[in-house]
Amino acid sequence: MCESISMMDVIGGKDKHMISEENRLKSFMDWPFSSGQCTRHTVSASGFYHCNMSGERDGVRCFCCFKELDGWDETDVPLVEHKRNNNCYFANLGKSQSKLTIKEFLKVMEEREVNLMNKRIEAMIEMEKKTATDLGLNEDDN
Repeated sequence: MCESISMMDVIGGKDKHMISEENRLKSFMDWPFSSGQCTRHTVSASGFYHCNMSGERDGVRCFCCFKELDGWDETDVPLVEHKRNNNCYFANLGKSQSKLTIKEFLKVMEEREVNLMNKRIEAMIEMEKKTATDLGLNEDDN
């Protein structure tokens, strides 16, 4: 059974071990596809780890951009799906972890930190919106 890592866990930095492709691969213990394009190996090499988000058996999240996907089919190509409507530095490199240069790895980590900070800000804004609503404030400027 793979561990469940929520977005709040991510915001708290509890997914840092998923930077490692080996750890991402280990998260796919109960992945539904063992053949085709969408095996646990190709999904983890594309930057995803299995996170059981929203109770989906095939829910994954990128360690770098935090994109979440589910509803996979064994014919899906993980890297193609990752790049779709996304600007993930790691995915756009199109390299496995072992092929990265130190400079590329450091840039991946820099982009991860920027993305993580953006997720933290989004979470803080949502909390402040709730506070504003609890205070009876309106969204309109009028």
